[in-house]
Amino acid sequence: MLTRLVLFEIAGNTDDIVVDAGGPSTDNGLFAGWITRGSGHNYKPLISTNPVFKTAELAKYFMQQIVEFAKKFTEEDLGDAIKNPGHPLHFLTLNNKELGMIQDIVAASKIPAKV
Repeated sequence: MLTRLVLFEIAGNTDDIVVDAGGPSTDNGLFAGWITRGSGHNYKPLISTNPVFKTAELAKYFMQQIVEFAKKFTEEDLGDAIKNPGHPLHFLTLNNKELGMIQDIVAASKIPAKV
């Protein structure tokens, strides 16, 4: 669960935050992402996901989006605003099919164009 307290902890400790991913899951072949504090805090878990990402790189990318959001969020950014497709954390509200399409777009945008 993404709470204000977690966002404040990330924002206040950006030099001691670890973003990582693991998988693939034996259930669905997808990857999970997570955010923890660093070694100084015994890798205290802050946020984790179910295995919903197609690759470890995409899981890390979306976890990094949470970290970037935490660095600058305001109260107006929370609540119903997150359901707005322009919101940086909108991906947290998507169903699996919608999230899959977003991941395909993100992955395609990271592939260098062949010349």
